[in-house]
Amino acid sequence: MTFQPIRIGSRKSPLAMAQAKIVEEKIRATFPKKPTEIIGIETTGDINQKSPLFEIGGKGVFIRELEVALIDKKIDIAVHSLKDVTANTADTLELTGFLAAESICDCLVSNFQYTIDTLPRNATVGTGSMRRKALLKMIRPDIITRDIRGNIGTRLNALHHLDAIMLSEVSMMRLHLDTTYAVLPPHQFIPAPGQGVICLETRINDPELRQLAKSISNANQYTISSLQLSFLRTVGFDCQLPLGMLTEIKGDATRTRLFRSSPDFSRLEIEDVGSSLDLAASELVKKATEWKLNPLY
Repeated sequence: MTFQPIRIGSRKSPLAMAQAKIVEEKIRATFPKKPTEIIGIETTGDINQKSPLFEIGGKGVFIRELEVALIDKKIDIAVHSLKDVTANTADTLELTGFLAAESICDCLVSNFQYTIDTLPRNATVGTGSMRRKALLKMIRPDIITRDIRGNIGTRLNALHHLDAIMLSEVSMMRLHLDTTYAVLPPHQFIPAPGQGVICLETRINDPELRQLAKSISNANQYTISSLQLSFLRTVGFDCQLPLGMLTEIKGDATRTRLFRSSPDFSRLEIEDVGSSLDLAASELVKKATEWKLNPLY
């Protein structure tokens, strides 16, 4: 008997395909008799690598085409970097599974092994992330940021004319890059919501594939990501405003460190929201409502 392969949809970038391969390996390990196939799909965010994300539609530009393919049943599971997912996904789809990140940290990559403290005064640092720009402004006001976009290889090439660039550490790890970098501690340099987390999107009306995605999901990461998404859905977050989020669970308690900034980085705010695990979602929604009603300008 020939089984229809499980079609795993992914962006075509090297990092996205590496992440799709991680998902494929987990499916094969859990369901060794199920054939799989990875289908690369080019997204708007991949095609336009010059314009800042906030000018071309925010983070959704990396997932729209994958969601359309999922709705049209051209793929069975869409693989996303969770930080690329907008709070609102298509009505007929759901985020069903979450794989824990090997690292949630940002890192500083340079040709001279700089750390955030040893970068020369008025150094130029490449990043397209509003959050990273805001945090750099808070920690090292003298640093000059330059916009960079594109895949990891393209960004690394920018080191020819920049003192350093900023990337997620997990991207370096998943691509097995032999490049020296300095890790920025997440309690100080607060990561993006979902940074490093691979998420699986399925059709709501497909119980078999929903169950498959849930079976390879990490239970602790599912809880953390669900809490963060409850905040994001309320605050209406996209990458047009700088926001960082670090959620940790210890026993039956949870703490989330939140960071936000005004668009011009002149006002910055860090807050910690702690509670018992059973109250965490409601406390985060309460804080998100407060932030939504009192934006930083």
